Amino acid sequence: MAQKFGILGGTFNPIHYGHLAAAEEVRDRLKLDRVVFIPSYLPPHKHEEDMPPAVQRLEMVRLAIASNPLFSVSDIEVMRGGKSYTIETVTALRAMHQATDFYFITGVDSFLEIQMWSRWERLLQLCSFVVLSRPGYRFADLMKIDFMKGASKMLAALDSGDLMHAMFQPDGFKICLEMIPLYDISSTDIRKRIRDSRTVKYHLPEDVETYIIKNKLYA
Repeated sequence: MAQKFGILGGTFNPIHYGHLAAAEEVRDRLKLDRVVFIPSYLPPHKHEEDMPPAVQRLEMVRLAIASNPLFSVSDIEVMRGGKSYTIETVTALRAMHQATDFYFITGVDSFLEIQMWSRWERLLQLCSFVVLSRPGYRFADLMKIDFMKGASKMLAALDSGDLMHAMFQPDGFKICLEMIPLYDISSTDIRKRIRDSRTVKYHLPEDVETYIIKNKLYA
């Protein structure tokens, strides 16, 4: 029986409890064997101020997930360097773990731009997508994507709270839609709090906070 791995990519600038809680919620719901966190070297569609070197963001992820044996971190994008394209990462992971089914975890906000991703149709054939609710967005927003138009009732039921999770398989793609608890924590807010000398306790793991202070990040 194939193993099931979740993939959670991002800048993790910095990683926080929202990332960790969402990953654990998805792992539990979909009964994943592992969630792999993959810090990007340079994200192709995102430009952030206060971006520490990839090796430091990678180390913060290592510190954050250390207590969960079902979480792991991969340096595949950091070691590759350059812009981090998901299609390249998923292709490489499938080559390394041939008896594994992959579930790429992302938010509604990011999935709305899926048709701008490199070789997006091939990517949707290579792995399932897990699309999570995000503050300020509705699942019905996904109706803007042509291949999601057949899911209108399902998307409305998620937005109304009548459904917490659903699966849609258009054109042979497998898309899991998950309404998850609201984790009102953001990396942007954490960076601002640090710049303003405000507390970030309970926003991110203590070891990550200590690392940020020690290395004078975001100050």
